[in-house]
Amino acid sequence: MRIAFVSPLPPAPTGVADYAADLLELLSGRHDLELFQGQEPVDAARLPAGAPVLPAAELAARHDARPFDVAVYQMGNGRAHDFVYDWLSRLPGLLVLHDLVLHHARAARFLDSEPVRAWRSAPSSASARERARPALDAWRDELEYSYPGRGERLFAVHLGTVGDLLPYSYPLFRIPVEASRAVAVHNRFMAEAVRAEVPGKPVFELPQPVRPEPVPPESVRDLRVRLGFRHDDVVVGSFGLVTPEKRTGALAQAVAAASARDPRVRLLLVGTVTDPARLRRVLAGAGIADRAVVTGRVPLDELGAHIEAADVVAHLRYPTARETSAALLRVLAQGRPTIVSDLEHQADVPEDAVLRVDLEDEAGGTAQAILDLAGNPDRRRRLGAAAAEHVRRAHAPSRVRDAWEDALERARALPDPPPGPWPAHWPRPKSPARREP
Repeated sequence: MRIAFVSPLPPAPTGVADYAADLLELLSGRHDLELFQGQEPVDAARLPAGAPVLPAAELAARHDARPFDVAVYQMGNGRAHDFVYDWLSRLPGLLVLHDLVLHHARAARFLDSEPVRAWRSAPSSASARERARPALDAWRDELEYSYPGRGERLFAVHLGTVGDLLPYSYPLFRIPVEASRAVAVHNRFMAEAVRAEVPGKPVFELPQPVRPEPVPPESVRDLRVRLGFRHDDVVVGSFGLVTPEKRTGALAQAVAAASARDPRVRLLLVGTVTDPARLRRVLAGAGIADRAVVTGRVPLDELGAHIEAADVVAHLRYPTARETSAALLRVLAQGRPTIVSDLEHQADVPEDAVLRVDLEDEAGGTAQAILDLAGNPDRRRRLGAAAAEHVRRAHAPSRVRDAWEDALERARALPDPPPGPWPAHWPRPKSPARREP
């Protein structure tokens, strides 16, 4: 099968790029792959040998010269995916939604454009407002199409004061889904939400390609020493972007409460820190600045050792884009006993593979879970073993490969959807919709 794979690629600072590399490893050798990206540089060493890596701007010409059987679009709620929007309605294919909520990144594409930023810095300027008008109008039209009768109000609120929950309440995935032949997601909650929003659209649930990394025990011991942990410390780790949505404040409070009863408890934060000053305030405010280690983003080949350096992992999240977190699956694959927020879209993870905490008592519930696990090494081993077994079973390479092969065959057989009455700024297919074979 001839496949156009349109996605951020390593070393783009998004988990979707790492996902793409792992998936392409499973698909290479079975298909004629061409990779299309909107970034510089690209880490070709992590991609299949022989698969051309091309700028996305060449997609149409490559398709005209030798048509693809299906285009695969990897879409997430981050600016690294901006270029994907330019193509998914021009060459309809299989849309892989990594996040149900796309609102934040899509809004930023319009509202962080240079003309809009210039106007917002000088809101009384009529000329600046006029230059910003095309981007503002396009944004308003997209909101109104997706949420009829509410677009103008959402537009005004978003330009005014946006609370934490507003973008999560209006996920803004309707047009990308309508423009695609089929949609792939990674959990049941997302599948049901897409089917409810766009009835009749084929939706496939696919496992993620996740495997444990072999880590020598001595590497973990040496790393703990380098990070400043004692052999008897109980290290609570958190992995992935360090953002308010990862509940860093609640986790800091939980570690403070737990360490007051068990002084061995320490905190390890691994991932890009989006607001270092805020993080310093959070840790100092909780009184744990001296028992927290912050590494920032670490190379992927060092991540496994950092995960295993943690005795317990806390993977909290709220609000959420309803994603199946690759960061969570990685820590489960490494056999770490893990505490998670009790969220509906994570129901696919078995009850015996994680400890769930209620959002209404997030800090207190997390502190108690840390203490329970800190004082019970046998329970940590059992929980970690169940976590690793879940990933081995549900995300085995053979299962991922088979599910993807089925989705690709089904997507290839589907007709292109007709263009909808979308806002004028959305590209239309350059050629008539393909007839059903």
